[in-house]
Amino acid sequence: MPRSSMLERGSEPGLKLPEQPMKTDDHDTIAAISSPLGGGGIGIIRMSGPEAHAILKKVFRPKKNRRIFSSHRLYLGFLFDPRSGTDVDEVFAVFMDAPGTYTKEKMAEIYCHGGLASQREILTIMMGNGARMAEPGEFTRRAFLNGRIDLAQAESVLDIIESEGADELKSALAITKGELSARINSLSAEIGSLSAEVEASIDFADEELDLEPGEWLGRIRSIREALSTLIASFYEGRAIKQGLEVLIVGRTNVGKSSLLNALVMRDRAIVTPLHGTTRDLLEETIHVKGVKFRLVDTAGLRRPKDPIEKEGIDRVKRRIPEADIILWVIDASEEYTPEDEGVFEAIRGRRGVAVLNKTDLPRLLDEGRMASRGFARVRVSATDGSGLEALKGELYRLYADHGTGGHGLLVTNVRHRDVLARTDKALERAEASIEAGDPVEFTAYEMRDALSCLGEITGETCTEDLLDQIFSRFCIGK
Repeated sequence: MPRSSMLERGSEPGLKLPEQPMKTDDHDTIAAISSPLGGGGIGIIRMSGPEAHAILKKVFRPKKNRRIFSSHRLYLGFLFDPRSGTDVDEVFAVFMDAPGTYTKEKMAEIYCHGGLASQREILTIMMGNGARMAEPGEFTRRAFLNGRIDLAQAESVLDIIESEGADELKSALAITKGELSARINSLSAEIGSLSAEVEASIDFADEELDLEPGEWLGRIRSIREALSTLIASFYEGRAIKQGLEVLIVGRTNVGKSSLLNALVMRDRAIVTPLHGTTRDLLEETIHVKGVKFRLVDTAGLRRPKDPIEKEGIDRVKRRIPEADIILWVIDASEEYTPEDEGVFEAIRGRRGVAVLNKTDLPRLLDEGRMASRGFARVRVSATDGSGLEALKGELYRLYADHGTGGHGLLVTNVRHRDVLARTDKALERAEASIEAGDPVEFTAYEMRDALSCLGEITGETCTEDLLDQIFSRFCIGK
């Protein structure tokens, strides 16, 4: 059943559907430019709604006269302004019948030349003949409300648009194809089945039912194990989607900025022989075997010489606990110093690599002192580039050791991760209530909560505010 109908008929048991009507009228015909604004070969204007075909027929004159247009077929002609009869552009037009469209509504698209003036003029004509401007993400929102895709798939549309690498695109496409939704629906079915048994033990307490709370425990633990696997995949999923933050730290003048420049292969950071050149955080991105790493150059850690340097150092110290990986840069051409030890104390216990830089110079560093510090060591020269590939390999190893190794479904959305965690917490409470011998009503309540939480991923249980929050991130036209 289309979700728009679900909203009209109200909530069902176990569901928390929006009680307020949509802010926009789902029966309007909407229009928007769906291609990037600016010069280009082709521009795309799309419409969706009951009057989409009628509006296009008013303003499109095919080169071959015809009164009937077949669905999903391109027609060459001219887009004109009916008020003046003036042609605006030579275009291809396509009429698409419901429900075989992106929104499951009538849709129409115009493929014009990619000039800004042409696209804007055509959109203006559409709006002057009965369409209104689409809200951000409204086409995809209608696809969700009409039941063509669920909420997880809708969110993955934006992930596809924003993908920067092949692995990121592959992960987003898997969710668009419904792989995450299938897993969530399977877990929801298991929770729903168990919840029904728990509810039955309450409703038919006077009858002898073949129900065993001990068996419930085993089933809850099995579901929680599956949830834990999905939650654990978020680390790898986040690495693919957002990139792991790699904080480059060390005392002043050990070559942190030179290392950043060498890794990104351009002069991104200012490098001088003066101590304390870097005052603020500077971020760049590299990809290693399809994994995104966000490198952050930082101010050298030492006793600050002025308030500006102090603020830069304070920012580094605040960032250390948040970083995924630490690159601790040490000058291999000098002896280990008390300032180096101070840096180690600031990063003690963090995951990372000790980068012994300036190996192109005579070495004075006693590496024996480094053996007890718990960091893998890589010798590099930011000047001649030696050791950089080994360093990249170490970054990937740290990622792979903590991730799933690239196997299985990945959770990439922080909202999904949080929902899974809340579902697991509800099941943990249900498990505790059974073990404590609490009244069955306690267990039933937690099972219902778990089912409701899990439904937030696919949109079976969601609020209007949540939908507004998700679709406001989309561009107009998608």
